[in-house]
Formats: sequence, C-alpha cells, structure tokens
Amino acid sequence: MAILRHLRYWLAAPVDPLRLRWIRRGFGALMVIEVLRYLLFDWIRLYFVEPEFHFSYPGFEWVQPFSMMGMVALFLANGVAAAALMWGIRVRFAAAVFTCGWCYTTLIDQTYYQNHWVLVALMGLFFALVGHEKNAQRWSHALLQVQVGVVYFFAGVAKLNGDWFIGQPMTLWLSKRADWAYIGSTIALPETGLALSWIGLAFDLFIVPLLLWKRTRWVAFWVAVMFHCSNAVLFKIGIFPAMMMVLTTIFLPARRIESPRSGNPISWRLMVVLAAWVAVQVLVPVRHWFIPGDVAWTEEGHRFSWRMKTRSKVGSVVFHALDTREGTHEVIDQPPDLTVHQYRKMATRPEMIRQYAVHLAAVRSNRGSGEWAVHADARASLNGRPARSLVDPTVDLVKAERSGFGVSWITRAD
Repeated sequence: MAILRHLRYWLAAPVDPLRLRWIRRGFGALMVIEVLRYLLFDWIRLYFVEPEFHFSYPGFEWVQPFSMMGMVALFLANGVAAAALMWGIRVRFAAAVFTCGWCYTTLIDQTYYQNHWVLVALMGLFFALVGHEKNAQRWSHALLQVQVGVVYFFAGVAKLNGDWFIGQPMTLWLSKRADWAYIGSTIALPETGLALSWIGLAFDLFIVPLLLWKRTRWVAFWVAVMFHCSNAVLFKIGIFPAMMMVLTTIFLPARRIESPRSGNPISWRLMVVLAAWVAVQVLVPVRHWFIPGDVAWTEEGHRFSWRMKTRSKVGSVVFHALDTREGTHEVIDQPPDLTVHQYRKMATRPEMIRQYAVHLAAVRSNRGSGEWAVHADARASLNGRPARSLVDPTVDLVKAERSGFGVSWITRAD
C-alpha cells in the first residue's frame, strides 16, 4: 500500500502544460486535415454511401452508414470538434464528440480498418479524459508515453518472425518501386529490403528506451522523425507518420515545475482508470499468442495489435451457394454488391469470407427460394508464397462458428 500511495502522489505532481498543449493542437490540426481529405476527395461517397454491403464488426451490426447528407454532416461535426480541440475550446467535450463520431465511422466496415484509426480513437479518448492541460499532472504525460510506447513496442514484436528476418514482405513492396527515378534500381534490390527490415525491427524495439534515456533522447527523436518521413515517402499510410511525429514529442524534456508535495494525490477512481487503460493496451496485442495458428494467415487476433505493415497477402474467393431443398447451385465469383476494395480485403480474411457467405444465404432465403448452404473456394498467398486454400471448402460457412479463437474451418499455414 505504501508503494501505491507513493505512486498516487507521484502521478499527481504538476507538469509543464506546454508539451500536451502542442500535441493537442497538432493532433487536432491533423484531424481537421483528415476530415477535409474525405470531403474533398469524395471518399465519403466511395467508402460509406456507394457500397451496398458493409462488413460489420461483431456486436456492432447496428452501426450502419447514413445517407450521403447524413455522412457529410457526421464528418463536418467531426471536423468542427477537431478544430475546437485544436484551439482549446471545451476540450473535454470536443474530444468526446470527436471520438464518438470517429468511432462510428470506423465501425461501419471492417475492410477500412487501419491501425492508425484505432490510435486516433484512443487519442480522442485520451483528451476527453485529460481535458484542458492548464492544470496537467504527471499522470497525463506518463499515460501518453505508455500509449505511444505500446504502439512502437508491439510493432517491433510483430516483426519477430521468420519472414521478416529474411526481408519479407519488405522486399516484395520495394520491388514495386523499381521504376522510381534515380533510386528505383537500388530500392528494388533484395539487399535493400533485407536491410530496411532489420532497421525497422531495431527501430521499433529500441526507440522508446532511447527516447527515455536523457543522453540519447534528442538523437532518438530525430531518428524517429527521419524514420516516419521515409515511411511517408515509401508507403501510402495516410496521416500516420505525421501523427507519430507529433505524439513522439511527449518524450522530449519539459520545463521543470518545482512544487512541494501535494496533500491531494490522484483519486482511486483515476488510478483504476489508468490501470485499466494500461492493462488493455498490453493484453489485447498479445491475445493472438494464445490462439492456434499464424496470426498473419488466420487473422485471428490481428486487429488492435499494432501489427503494422508486417505481411503482404493477396487472394481470391469463389462462393458456391446450394439450395438444400431444390438442389440449385449458384457460383458467385464476382460479388455484385462489393467494391473492388471490399473484395480484395475479404478474399484474404477468413472471418469476412464467413460473414459474406452468411449474407449470400440470407439474401437468397429472403427471396423465398429455400434454405441455402454456402461454401467458399478461397485461395491466398502470404508474403510471396504459392497460393493455397485459406478456408475449408467442405464447410458450410452459414453454419460455421465465428472466428477469433482458433476455429477449425480456417486452414493452417505451412
């Protein structure tokens, strides 16, 4: 109990609000830019309005897109809330509104999942918890350092696999840059892919300790800036590099505030919230360790685990729908109600294949055409390997259990 009491006092110590202020402003500005991108490039229509079918998250089937006007209004509300967050207007309320709106759009369709979308939601929740930083305490800095550190660390842990050690899938990705002027031939070399793979692994695993150590802090920070800038050039990963550069500044030294020990440690309620936050951030990314199979192949436990740019996976799927009453057999190789993006994502993710099979059966049953069984001939290639079956074609996916805990209808990688 003495240790907990000391920790509560330590976390209650006042800190310089300047660091959090600039992070809040930077984050808010990036979110305004992100909203403008969706509005200007017509991504709202492309991603949310035009698709006839959406791959809902388990338990969130009720989250459905609004009309075009409704979705535009939602994004405008997100933009206004992000602007208010940037300018420090009703910070806690603005962050809560933004987080709710952002999470709603994120939960509409699994095929649009991005790790940095999760980080955006967590940052919105963070500012809703912290509020205005003018009376910032040490716990806010510590929590943000833990959050950013978790992203880096588990991104590194995800790279501790045989394929990454031999330069895959980095070599595959860089081979597509061979047509770049001046440097394309060098980037496309297998040796370049292997070297960058090991550099990325070392960076993710060691950048946080180097940022925490006073002697290497500034050097590590500028290494992080160069790393994220190079990622922004090599890969199309949206606002993630810029956001990580903004968030990484939380490790930089802040002005020391001398204050006698306060008689008011942080509350036990806040301690519970902080402990729960840290526990979730540490436990969720390791859940796939307890699920049979290679997570890069089965996808069970892949999301929310900071497994960023760790595998290249392409596939195709043909559905066979059978009317068990009439014996009618339909072959669906080009789903009419999916976009190209949705199909490509679904073809490499077993749970989405099962979900779409259930949808195909439901559509046909609603027409009054009997009871349907749906099988899938799905083939996928992981990190350049020859394509092989992803799901068991003999299993009726309409009756198959939801994946996530080592289901038998997903094949196992060699």
